[in-house]
Amino acid sequence: MPVVILDSEALSVLASPKERGASARRAQAVLYAAALKNAPVRTSACVLVEVYRGKARDAAIDRVLNQGIEVLPVDHGTARVAARLLADTDLDSRSAIDAIVVSTAVRLGGALVLTSDPDDLSKLAANHSTVVIQGLP
Repeated sequence: MPVVILDSEALSVLASPKERGASARRAQAVLYAAALKNAPVRTSACVLVEVYRGKARDAAIDRVLNQGIEVLPVDHGTARVAARLLADTDLDSRSAIDAIVVSTAVRLGGALVLTSDPDDLSKLAANHSTVVIQGLP
């Protein structure tokens, strides 16, 4: 298993599993499989903009991140790849965070991206066979 990247919804699901049922179980299963295979789990710093919403919510997100999930910065190269993905797919800036998540996977040489938005992310990743999009129910 390659690197696993969590998008905003995947991180949210893990932060409040009791509220998310099947999605939480699937996300937890992916993390368990990653741990068994020593596959690193990452997220992008831009994802935190979408998930942090207040003290209790932030604490739940931080508990998930403190389980060994590395938060990767958005650097110049990642931003350029994301912009190219948006241009290639005719998506606008409303999809910028999704594009950054996919560009992070591209820049890592490939990854499994866990998301509740497989359609848009699959479109962004269409030309990158090393990026696998895994949807949550």
